[in-house]
Amino acid sequence: MWLQILSFTLVISLAFASVLQIDQNLKNIKLIESKFIPDVNVLPADPSININDENWQQVRRFMEDGLPVLELYGYKPQRDIPFTLIIPKIDVRTIEKPRLKEFMLEHMVPGRAFDNYADEDSSTASSSYGNGNGHKIVFRKVEKSPNSSGVVWLLNGFQILHRVRINDNLIALAIDGYLGDRKSPYSKRNIQEGSNIRYNEPQRLEMRNSTGNIAHTKNEPILKESKASPLMSFLGSMKSGTKVFQHFLSKSNLTQIMDDGSYTILIPTDNAFQRWHPIDWGFYPFSVQEFTESVLRNHFLPTQKPLRMNELKNMDQMAVRTMGGESVLFRGQPAPTVNNVSIMSDYTLSNGNQVFIITEVLFVSEAVVSKLHQMHKDKETPPLLAFPWFGAQFLSHSFLALERDPRFTQITRFLNNAEIAPHVSGANYTFFVPDDKAFEKLGFDKLSDDVMASQRGVKMLLNHFVKGRLYNRDLKDNEVFETIGGGHIKVTRNPGSNATSINNAKITESEVFVYNLGTMFYIDDILYSHLLREYVIKHKSRTNYAGGNNGRSSTLGTPTDVEIVPNEFDNEQGGGHGGGGGGGDYSIHDEDFDDEIITPKALPVQFYELPK
Repeated sequence: MWLQILSFTLVISLAFASVLQIDQNLKNIKLIESKFIPDVNVLPADPSININDENWQQVRRFMEDGLPVLELYGYKPQRDIPFTLIIPKIDVRTIEKPRLKEFMLEHMVPGRAFDNYADEDSSTASSSYGNGNGHKIVFRKVEKSPNSSGVVWLLNGFQILHRVRINDNLIALAIDGYLGDRKSPYSKRNIQEGSNIRYNEPQRLEMRNSTGNIAHTKNEPILKESKASPLMSFLGSMKSGTKVFQHFLSKSNLTQIMDDGSYTILIPTDNAFQRWHPIDWGFYPFSVQEFTESVLRNHFLPTQKPLRMNELKNMDQMAVRTMGGESVLFRGQPAPTVNNVSIMSDYTLSNGNQVFIITEVLFVSEAVVSKLHQMHKDKETPPLLAFPWFGAQFLSHSFLALERDPRFTQITRFLNNAEIAPHVSGANYTFFVPDDKAFEKLGFDKLSDDVMASQRGVKMLLNHFVKGRLYNRDLKDNEVFETIGGGHIKVTRNPGSNATSINNAKITESEVFVYNLGTMFYIDDILYSHLLREYVIKHKSRTNYAGGNNGRSSTLGTPTDVEIVPNEFDNEQGGGHGGGGGGGDYSIHDEDFDDEIITPKALPVQFYELPK
């Protein structure tokens, strides 16, 4: 009892402390505490607004999809109070319901905060406006360039893209991003914008996201206004030939140090990188980030003074150590080379550092790439399959791989009959694959194709798939993941042992990579087997009737080798703890399948108490 009282007291104390964190010097503190929101029912908007304009449509969606949610939490619409709406570069409809309230308050400012934007640089003001969560809103004016009279306005570090005046009391500012705790995204959807990758790259799992007791960290504006790096400015001015190097460099950790000293930079051409790119499918070594950064480091040469082309032409040879610790050998005759690779041209940067354009990528060879390939099978791109399911490449490649393995004749029969391709479309999945012995010990190998293709059969099969790519390192003890079939699977990992179980199924083989499309784990039991267990009982009952009773109904009851299905399985109200493959499975229901998968990565779910 005293523990409960202590826990309750702690929660109240934390909540009180959270309230105290709101800066009482905010200009609009009273409006924040009054819990008012704009009254969107008094629109229409300003007559000058084109209702078909995309900027206005973005604002309209933000208001119509988000503001009504706040009314459920006691926020009162007010038509006479001015508001500034901050329109993020995220569709409100993609935000998970438990986080939508916080998200909306983060982007709604009671008061005329836009006056700061229009009239002054508020970064130096003694007081500022706060949003609905009490976090300070800071505006900053930035000159576009020394030679330009134009300015850019930042709101908490994000560029203000445009402004829409809706009426006298309501204005909207669209920003290039979204506000809130950057370490705790609002949604499990992939909110990164756009990708030109042919297939989904395998992604590391995000840390566990708790939806309760969400702690706000102070969202300080990002106000980096340093001049562009001379090297990056040079690369940006090149119309062609060095775009691949520029791309990799911009994603590396080298941009912070490359202007801090004297360097000679060797830049391979785009064709040099293209040499290592597979024609249609295969392994591209520069898809491995650590390797790519290592290669880049070995193209930066820290020297007391940068090397010049006229010096190279007049020397016999000279060895130089790279930033990555390797050694390169320059030769001047008969033509300038580095490690026997031709130097095509040279440029001197504005900070005095020297650039040499070279025709090959240094320290990359067939042997190096082959070894790297063996270590990173999960990065290999696959051929595009038109069969069996063109729109489900992971499923198609998994099926073909399992079909070649004699241990998986039952699961391939199952995949061939159950129409699951629409639910496992594209790539980026984890598949827990039962072997033939798992089917045989439950009698599932005797089930007909019609049973496999039934709604229950499809649901059971989908409970072997997780949306998002899992690696062995991600299967942590007591972690729980949601399956595509709507169920949950729990990981059990014994300390000091390599044995890992998914519900009651033991993993017999880990990390079977299906190119860069996803991962398979082989298991020795069937997950959610209770969904089809009654069909096994019916099958055996018919066998007894036909073979042993001379046409009379059996009075011997259920055979001793068949487990009776508990009532809760018939009603699907519980997962049960019986023998076979059903033990440890968690309850699911027979609602219609939801084609929209909202988790792009396999994220552990918060499960404080598992269903009995």
